Amino acid sequence: MDHTISEVFGQFTYDEALTYEELLAAEQALIDGLGDLMLRAGAKHPDFTPQGDMLLCRCAFEAHKIYMYRKFAHEIAGLLPSGVTGRLLCLEKNFNSLHVYWIQPGQWEEEERPIPLAPPQGLKVKRIHGERGKYNDSGRT
Repeated sequence: MDHTISEVFGQFTYDEALTYEELLAAEQALIDGLGDLMLRAGAKHPDFTPQGDMLLCRCAFEAHKIYMYRKFAHEIAGLLPSGVTGRLLCLEKNFNSLHVYWIQPGQWEEEERPIPLAPPQGLKVKRIHGERGKYNDSGRT
């Protein structure tokens, strides 16, 4: 049984100015560096998905520790090659909060967002009409 309480999702985007060979080299260095960081941080289930001009990744942790995510972002900023930027989304499975990190070579920024129990005011309400279980996204509510 999985005992992780926190998920981390990453997206690393390559600059259009990189040649194909530079992109492949940057991607391999990123996978190697991120994989090492994840394992040293105690991550479970690390996964990498190349998507052309970006690399997606995810992993899970047994605890949601802000200091660890800050250290993670700091170390990623130190290993990012020129022409690569990244974002991390760190989500507590109990939905108490999420943390977003924007990472560039040599620097990073952070924002914490609470996840409210009730939806924000002003959202369009979708109602169930007709047969239950059928979904129609025709724009009607």
